[in-house]
Amino acid sequence: MLEVADGPKPWDTLSTRSVVDLPPWFSVVCDRVKLPSGRVIDDYYRIVAPDYAIVCAVRADGRIIMERHYKQCRGKFLLTCPAGGVEVTETPLQAARRELLEETGYHAQAWTAMGSFTVDGTRGICEAHLYLAEQMEQVSKPEVSDTEEFALVFLDRDSIAKAILDGSICLLPDIALLSMIFGPFPPASKQE
Repeated sequence: MLEVADGPKPWDTLSTRSVVDLPPWFSVVCDRVKLPSGRVIDDYYRIVAPDYAIVCAVRADGRIIMERHYKQCRGKFLLTCPAGGVEVTETPLQAARRELLEETGYHAQAWTAMGSFTVDGTRGICEAHLYLAEQMEQVSKPEVSDTEEFALVFLDRDSIAKAILDGSICLLPDIALLSMIFGPFPPASKQE
């Protein structure tokens, strides 16, 4: 961790209360905090959700396994990497392996951890654990539920770049993971 001698000081959490608790989805909490200046903020809201694992699964032919499914919050179909919540009894890698198998029917022999990242530094939310899965073998059919109905799509790097540019891939964790593995994709438009 980078040390700064005379940098900003941390806030003191004086109390925390639950505002909304909707397991297993998320909770909203309200912190009462004291700033280094001495000012007290009575209503600093945070969202708390389970951590999740997200997987860039690369087949032997170089194609990436993506899922095309409807996302209610966006009101449209999107392409996403296989992903899902980390259960309290498992590690992020175990969750990544389980989600890949459940959602795609593929098992991977080689796994590379690409890092863990806080989804939102202001609201908190959760940690996203990113993985690269290689040496793939299809061992079963995907498990599909009525809330997670999707079609598997197999894309090469150029198709992924086009999907990012046209908004078919628009979730930040997916774009971050794909960019970490395949390098930067061209910008959507030039800003002047």
